[in-house]
Amino acid sequence: MSDPSSEFNLASFKEAVRLSEAAKSSSFSISAALAEQQEEASTDITSAVEIEDVEKFPSLSDLYLEKRKWLRIRNVVAVSTDLKDSTALNFDKYAQTSARLYQAVTGSVVRLFSLFDPQFIAIQGDGAFALFHGELAFERAFCAAASIKKFSLASIGPLIDEKFSDSFPDSGLKTGIASGILVAKKVGVRGTNEPIWAGKPVNFASKCAQGADRHELIVTSAVYEKLAPNDYIDYSCGCPNGVPYPLWGEIEVEKLGKHSNCMRLGSNWCETHGDEFCRAILDGKKTREDVVRTAAAA
Repeated sequence: MSDPSSEFNLASFKEAVRLSEAAKSSSFSISAALAEQQEEASTDITSAVEIEDVEKFPSLSDLYLEKRKWLRIRNVVAVSTDLKDSTALNFDKYAQTSARLYQAVTGSVVRLFSLFDPQFIAIQGDGAFALFHGELAFERAFCAAASIKKFSLASIGPLIDEKFSDSFPDSGLKTGIASGILVAKKVGVRGTNEPIWAGKPVNFASKCAQGADRHELIVTSAVYEKLAPNDYIDYSCGCPNGVPYPLWGEIEVEKLGKHSNCMRLGSNWCETHGDEFCRAILDGKKTREDVVRTAAAA
């Protein structure tokens, strides 16, 4: 009895080979190929599509390729991070340096994302993005982003200063968080298809990251509204004098247009209380007695 997945993989391989061989053929015509794609695009843009609302974040196998059907997921939280001054990654003149830094950054970012149970991770250029959905999605996304921020400040920045020449630019990770509705589908051809996550979360998170400086985290106002009621996220631990203070400040991200009012995190995981606070956030805790007392005394 044949394995259906094997048959699908064979079909995918044959389709990829067919397209490749067509391009090598002496009868290949780019004009004809462009005309064919114009017809395909016209069909796609004028044909009705089906949009199905899903409660659970879909697996890649759930996404459609050839069928005009998109899955819509609400309340998705996207975290995007990339490297400041990435143009310094010169794979010609400084191939060794650039390759080592690229691996150190992207590898570590993916591993840090993975600690907080994201539903999807993708490497994007010299950075990456992760999607969070479901229980404690905002909290998990925040902990991931705050951890990347701390890693950038405490590890990547000092390692660049120590290992690379003085001419290498000051660099580090810039991180952003946004949330909202995504629609998902696979695009491409069999064997060479990729998932796309269309909507504001990934786009806005990327723009927040672009608006940040190295070692900074910026979130949209909508994300901050979800995070602010949590005393472990909104206030410091109280170090060094035992009095907690607000951690966030306003910042404008012009690329977000009418949504440009954002918030920037002004601190990092505390060396003394970071583990405790991260665990509390992931456990769903929100209220701190020291913050309540400080607010009452104000």
